[in-house]
Amino acid sequence: MKKIFLLFFISVISSKTQTQFYDLNETVQKQEPYGGMLQDMSINLQNNFGYTIVNVSEAMQIPESSSTTDYGLVDWDQFNYKGLIQILFNSSQKVSFGAEIGFNRLYYWEEKYKPVGSSVRWRWGTIWTWHLGGLVRLSFASHYYALTGGSFHVFFNGSGTTLGIPLAIGHEIPISKVFTIPIEFRVDIIFGNDVPIGLGGGIGLKFNISR
Repeated sequence: MKKIFLLFFISVISSKTQTQFYDLNETVQKQEPYGGMLQDMSINLQNNFGYTIVNVSEAMQIPESSSTTDYGLVDWDQFNYKGLIQILFNSSQKVSFGAEIGFNRLYYWEEKYKPVGSSVRWRWGTIWTWHLGGLVRLSFASHYYALTGGSFHVFFNGSGTTLGIPLAIGHEIPISKVFTIPIEFRVDIIFGNDVPIGLGGGIGLKFNISR
């Protein structure tokens, strides 16, 4: 009789334990999709083109060439190109935050000069930076967004590091649940010599990731 009672007691305990373990697994499975920062994020690849507002002569500290001296800054262009990657996490339906890394072509310059005791020479260069920063993105209306943040810009020519502020407004064209095409107008204020300001429009490809 004791053996029968003992077997019955062990079977009840075993059944109870299995039930509790199943319930625990079920709870974990139900809660998992709602946790973790990676459940709703996006990766955006963007290319922008435009114009850099800057006084090249002042920024490079090279006087413009004149008919009197025939030396100095003889040529320049202010074509602006920007390539970047953004990673954004959606904290709500309206607000996202994340990081950005990219590079910027600001302007080109060419100087004619004559070293003491030497013949006339030319030198030239293109001013580039790469940058890393944080972003805040606000969605509004239907597929429209505004973006701002702060970044560190490092000049390729070794002239130093400075701060920058991006400001953008754009519209996203949905292709599928995973892909959208952002089209935006963007302003980048870079606190370097003469504070170059990059103006440009661009297009990108955004990957939306969710679990």
